Amino acid sequence: MKDDRKSRNDALVGAKRRASRFERNAVTRIGSEHRWHWSDTYHMVLRLSWPRFFLLVVCIYLGVNTLFATLYWAVPGTVVNARPGAFADVFFFSVETLATVGYGVMSPGSLYGHLVASTEIVLGMLVTAVMTGLMFARFSRPTARVLFARSMVVTMFNGTPTLMVRVANERNNMILEASVRVTLIRRERTLEGEVFYRVYDLKLDRDRSSAFALSWTVMHRIDATSPLHNKTSEDLVLDDAVFHVAITGQDETLNDTVHARELYEPDDIVFGSHYADILFEPETGKWAIDFSKFHDVANDRRAVETD
Repeated sequence: MKDDRKSRNDALVGAKRRASRFERNAVTRIGSEHRWHWSDTYHMVLRLSWPRFFLLVVCIYLGVNTLFATLYWAVPGTVVNARPGAFADVFFFSVETLATVGYGVMSPGSLYGHLVASTEIVLGMLVTAVMTGLMFARFSRPTARVLFARSMVVTMFNGTPTLMVRVANERNNMILEASVRVTLIRRERTLEGEVFYRVYDLKLDRDRSSAFALSWTVMHRIDATSPLHNKTSEDLVLDDAVFHVAITGQDETLNDTVHARELYEPDDIVFGSHYADILFEPETGKWAIDFSKFHDVANDRRAVETD
């Protein structure tokens, strides 16, 4: 009996260590013929955070100017009025050349200098065009500000255990024709003893909303047909279960498709609790949402709110 209990505890610990395997960028690709391709550069730059993007721009800018400053500095007399051996002078001359701005003090002083300066001017125009395009692409990319509750809850709803997750639109507009999908990914073993991960699309009480403006409580009834039937928190951990919630719709302001997603692990599911009320009608007569209580959960003592 002790050995069985120890084996189960070891399995729980191991499953918790593996629980983040479905997180973004958590998969390592081994044996791929091409680990990197130039066509991936544009995709990679768009995925960078804004601080990293600006850091990349600064590094490219400094790198290009340092390269051409070295070419000017390597051949004495290349730049007129530059102090002999002064790297700072040729560096700032490179900055002025790359930006196609001339102040009339320093200029190319030889055929070699003119060739290097001409090459830098052409490269400068190309770099400016590429950076402008990347900046526009990043600003124009449609994004959604959908807030997901930190935890999913399992509570009784109309006499049936129900899995719930609360989401809200943080922008002061609507996401039209919004649709939501909740997917369960868990480890299973076949009759032949092979282990694989199976994906279940959980049936929802309502998976579409014509106008997603405030909050939305997404619900899945855990009945006899549900893959979560009679499952406990420990069972979900042992099964390496991961819940993937995805929302897609059309932003009425951008008139473009936006999407948002969130992952929940077994430790993120609270059994026997419901979400705190966040919708209320103040004296103004307009509906209001209290985001300060958005992530709060409470023990079951009454029916939970509906969307």
